Amino acid sequence: MPGQEGIPSVYSPMTRTLNDLTYFTRAIIGMQPWKYDYSVHPLAWRPAVEKEYATKTKLRVGIMRTDGVVDPSPACRRALEETETALRVAGHEIVEIDPPSPYEALYLGAHLLKRRRLPDVQIVHEYIYYLWVKYVRRDDVWAGLIKGWHQKSAYENWQLVAKREAYRGRWFEWWNKVDIDFILAPTNATPAVPHDGMKDAVSSCGYTFLFNVLDYTAGCIPITHVNKDVDNLPPGFNIRKLNGVAQGAYKLYDAKAMHGLPVGIQVVGRRLEEEKVLAIMKRVEDALGDEKYKQLEID
Repeated sequence: MPGQEGIPSVYSPMTRTLNDLTYFTRAIIGMQPWKYDYSVHPLAWRPAVEKEYATKTKLRVGIMRTDGVVDPSPACRRALEETETALRVAGHEIVEIDPPSPYEALYLGAHLLKRRRLPDVQIVHEYIYYLWVKYVRRDDVWAGLIKGWHQKSAYENWQLVAKREAYRGRWFEWWNKVDIDFILAPTNATPAVPHDGMKDAVSSCGYTFLFNVLDYTAGCIPITHVNKDVDNLPPGFNIRKLNGVAQGAYKLYDAKAMHGLPVGIQVVGRRLEEEKVLAIMKRVEDALGDEKYKQLEID
């Protein structure tokens, strides 16, 4: 999307092990990529930061249990809670957090990325749909996302970017006050969905999209596997009572069909804190000990 700078794209490596990820990241920064790419920050690897968080006796962990839009499914909640328990046992402090609204980030991101021009008649139809969702279905979450969801003029885009910057500013001030080392959060509301499933679940990406909007450093670690015996939805669960975003995610959740799929968590730091986040990811793995995620054997 040339020229789209509302939510810049992110290039993130995916590796088999955390050691591979740390080695790769350190090596890439070590070759001074800012000499070859004008868009890269001229920021060398900071071993002192890595060492600080690799050895800090007690980490202060802000735990984000939900993004307030789609509560994590039983499997994803269990992965978060197992990690929380391991960190508590290791002597780290868990802090319940209430950050600036993640829903606002989902709204801003969705509108900043909107690029398809709609005919006037379609805009009218979408407004009627918005009214139906808002006042008939009484779904404020879904209605808030779709209201005015059309291609933006330059002026409208500037307004959204200004709101994005104000939102980042609120997060900056909030983090300073809460004084945590990192955030522990789900990576998604559900485990991996079937092929083509994201056409229904795409709007439930808030757990990671939030940190794209903020431009924060985040790393994901597998923790456990879906268990068909313990990760089922509770009796009486009614998907129709959920907001439209959550319905798109939960219509695909099936602990039996997903049995054995990996489930992870994410470790989140602030801007340009790769060394810190990688060091803390290792601390999380160490805290899990024998309960650490078991990799598939390879020949």
